[in-house]
Amino acid sequence: MTEENVVRRQSFDAEGPVELDLGTGGGGVTVRLVDEPGVHVEIRHDPSAASPWAQGVTNLMSWVSTQFGSQLGGQFGETVPPGSNADAEAVRQTRVDFNAGRLVVRTPKDIQLRNIPILVSVQAPVGSHVEARTGSGDVTVNGGAGRLNLNTGSGRISADQAESTVHVDTGSGTVRLGPMAAGLRAKTGSGDVEITAIGGASTVVTGSGDVWLGAVTGDVLARTGSGRVTIANAASGELELHTGSGAIHVGVREGSPAEVDLSSGSGEARSDLDLKTSPPESKPSLRIRGRTGSGSALVTAAATE
Repeated sequence: MTEENVVRRQSFDAEGPVELDLGTGGGGVTVRLVDEPGVHVEIRHDPSAASPWAQGVTNLMSWVSTQFGSQLGGQFGETVPPGSNADAEAVRQTRVDFNAGRLVVRTPKDIQLRNIPILVSVQAPVGSHVEARTGSGDVTVNGGAGRLNLNTGSGRISADQAESTVHVDTGSGTVRLGPMAAGLRAKTGSGDVEITAIGGASTVVTGSGDVWLGAVTGDVLARTGSGRVTIANAASGELELHTGSGAIHVGVREGSPAEVDLSSGSGEARSDLDLKTSPPESKPSLRIRGRTGSGSALVTAAATE
């Protein structure tokens, strides 16, 4: 292992789901949830995630430390030992703690090291709860999670599955999620959102991107400033769908009675479902309200496989 390629690996005993609390200033976070005991952590420098401005800041701080460290003292004079590689030092100084079933990982906050991108990779038992934050990097969770709270300033977020509450937020990046059994809150400033299935009350917002939802059996508020809103297979719930400039399309599962209210400022608004002239015997399990400023709004039968 060279100074330029320092990798830290640590393992901890755990028989069941744990709490993961992972934070990086820059660089990605990858979590694998598997049917195996134990928690395994790998910390390494992530040069692919480095931005030119961040590298410039790091180089400047290293120069300041070299030239004036003894005069400034504190964080400038002591963080990176003379002759050390800053990337390797950032790996070494990343905090990794495991106590009472909770793993905490934090990259250094010192001004010389905080802009160095660090990749955090964790393997933990399936069903673990994951909280991950990164300033600029992708967040990926593979396997079945319990609770999810994922945040990145500028990066993509993806997760396979979750059984409990889910919160995801990215400033500029796509969101790709598998089945979310208990519903979720998902937000991106500029990027597409794709969710395979939603089973609980959910809010999905993107400033400029498309929203695509697969099977829906819960209340959903979906909003995009400029993009399409698509629900492939809606079975139940109250669906409130809005787009400033884009199309709305909802596919209704066979056998699901629906109440439909569609409006478009400058486009077609239409339902292709069979209409009943007599009032229903009970309240429909599915209510659809779609609003688009400039685009079509369409409700059809869901496609059958």
